[in-house]
Amino acid sequence: MGEKHNRLASLICGIVTQSLIEEVNTTPKPGLVDLSNNGSHRDMTPETFYISAKALELFWGRCFLTGGNCRGQKPAECFELLRREGRYAEKIMLKATNGVNTHKGAIFTIGTVCGAIGRLYEQGSLFWDPASIAKECAGLCFSAVENDFRSMATHDTISTTGERLYLDFGLRGIRGELADGLPGVTTVSLPCFEKALTEGKNRNDAGVYALIHLIARGTDTNMIARGGIEKAEKASGKARKLCEREELSLADVKALDRDFIQDNLSPGGCADLLAVTYFLHDWKTAIEKMMII
Repeated sequence: MGEKHNRLASLICGIVTQSLIEEVNTTPKPGLVDLSNNGSHRDMTPETFYISAKALELFWGRCFLTGGNCRGQKPAECFELLRREGRYAEKIMLKATNGVNTHKGAIFTIGTVCGAIGRLYEQGSLFWDPASIAKECAGLCFSAVENDFRSMATHDTISTTGERLYLDFGLRGIRGELADGLPGVTTVSLPCFEKALTEGKNRNDAGVYALIHLIARGTDTNMIARGGIEKAEKASGKARKLCEREELSLADVKALDRDFIQDNLSPGGCADLLAVTYFLHDWKTAIEKMMII
């Protein structure tokens, strides 16, 4: 790996870190930590996320380089290397936050995205293109994720919330989202975000717009884990009604935030996908400006 690889790895570290910070700063976000309140969380504040994002900064470049180094290996083998990096990153996160889980979902999701970019770059493919990156993510993790789900079905005991939600409701969570090629990002949040920007909205409001559309999908397992299936479905229905309006009002989003907090709901999976949205948009923009492509 030469200077150009290190330069790209450094660029990725900076953009992902900024994306994570921008995600937590996006306000208002129903049930989530933002600059107006801590949502449905009592153990974290924006500062907790800033500390975590800084602690994880070098991890994203490691994933990019790992993806490039294993370009000749089978996708599943490369994904296992990325998972190994992710387990190490989780320890760094928990140490920095004194045990608070701020970015576990982002480590899994964006770590795979960065690995996919590394593989695409080494293959001479469209390493800046969101659709190509999402497809590569699916190729990397599909086999491992399907094995995870098959294993869940044969367990005698349920050890995690994710296992329970999959076995009870068939919900695949963020693992399924990634194995399916990030459809929430490629078909929902990224188009919504970029459409809002072209219409003159600032990045914060465009991010809120994208997030509400993600919540409206009704697939966030964090919501169900915290409030149960009925409350989660009702909350997603409220988000869908906001999406049907001609103009999304931030006042209405703030009201939805109050409802989520009252019901102890927090769409953490959607927050992770919003961070992916920021990253993929800014990554493509940065590469185009650098004229590497």
